Amino acid sequence: MSTPRPLDLAGGFSLALGGGGARGYAHLGVVQALAERGLRPARIVGTSMGSVIGAGMAAGLTAEHMAAMAARIDPWRVARRGARLAIFDHRPLIEQVVAEVGDLQIEDLQVPFAAAAYDLVSGRQVAITHGSVAEALIRSCAISVVFPPVVDGDAVYADAGVWEPVPVSVARGLSPDPVVGVSVIAAKPWWFASGPVAWSLRASAAALGTQRRGTGLNARRYTALLAARMTDPVVRDRADLLIVPDLRGVSWVRFSQWEPAWRRGYEAATAALGPVPLPAVPDPQPVASP
Repeated sequence: MSTPRPLDLAGGFSLALGGGGARGYAHLGVVQALAERGLRPARIVGTSMGSVIGAGMAAGLTAEHMAAMAARIDPWRVARRGARLAIFDHRPLIEQVVAEVGDLQIEDLQVPFAAAAYDLVSGRQVAITHGSVAEALIRSCAISVVFPPVVDGDAVYADAGVWEPVPVSVARGLSPDPVVGVSVIAAKPWWFASGPVAWSLRASAAALGTQRRGTGLNARRYTALLAARMTDPVVRDRADLLIVPDLRGVSWVRFSQWEPAWRRGYEAATAALGPVPLPAVPDPQPVASP
């Protein structure tokens, strides 16, 4: 289902692409549908997988180009080695994906771009708008426990999708333009932020007692940060147009399912955006009299 279409997307809009692992390939269908209508976002903001697709779009890649990359690269094979504080290391994967278009800086992209990440220490979302595209995506895709967090000074960055599945608030903080959001995964259950579950998580974090700034990141402190931040509420800023593909049966871990995810993303975007406008027919020119 989708909310009503904004009055004028042609006048400029921000595109907010949510996280969701392999389900994020649905974003490719949205990219295709926008291109067919000549709709180019003025800004792109992405979280996790949405940041990967968004960066590709901002670099000028078509949906077809990114789909070809998806068919060629097996994420779990590239990220098969373990990492400290995580099951897999996603740095080699992100670096390989970005290398397809060169070692880009965010400032060099064709469309202004931001990758959303979450600082587990401050409990705030951060919009990464400068520097290396690869480094921004590594921070944005740091799915807790699956991929390692990124430590930068006092900050410990993780995937922001747990706290805002679609980075609408980040997009609004960067631009007054209307926001088109794409949601491919459900939000964190509400009960993490209230009741006995939240109390237990906060008590566990306090018992570990290692959340203070300036402390090195080890397993104990990382567990404490995750326990405390899991109780942070989900941000629910409404997009002006929210596209929600029907992804039932599409797993977030099976990256071989990129084709059905793409198709369903396209179908949802087509329903939300309306039919492709017909090309204008020029007025017939008067025929001169002999």
